[in-house]
Amino acid sequence: MEDRREGVREAMVERGSSMRQKALSIAAKRKQEYLGARVPKVLREKILMRADMLGIPVSILIRNILTDYIENLADEVPFEELASARLRESDDKNKKVFDEVIGWEKLTLNKEVVCTCCTKQLNKGDEVVFGIVPGKSHVILCKQCKSLEGIG
Repeated sequence: MEDRREGVREAMVERGSSMRQKALSIAAKRKQEYLGARVPKVLREKILMRADMLGIPVSILIRNILTDYIENLADEVPFEELASARLRESDDKNKKVFDEVIGWEKLTLNKEVVCTCCTKQLNKGDEVVFGIVPGKSHVILCKQCKSLEGIG
């Protein structure tokens, strides 16, 4: 009687293990890749509001936006052209702002901010240059934009 119980138990354990492996295999095939990105607080809030307005999860909204961009716009205009066009568009605005800067200071960030020039997300600990503009908002430039602008 004991041998029979042991045999049934082993068969149940083996079947359970087999079912678990099959479920894990199916889940692994179904699982999507995770892509994390840091965004400014204002953009995050806009995304959350848009997803809420559309009644869809944020991840689906972001996936749809990225898919549309990659499948449509990216095929029409190479990324390098988009980046240089964006810099050209911002050049006039930036030159006006940078002409008003009375001084630059090198800083190590203590919190996340956005580069004034390229809008790249900058993280705590990043090295930046800080421009002081009297009576107006300050200017913060990432290393890349600092070198593009020829700032010491």
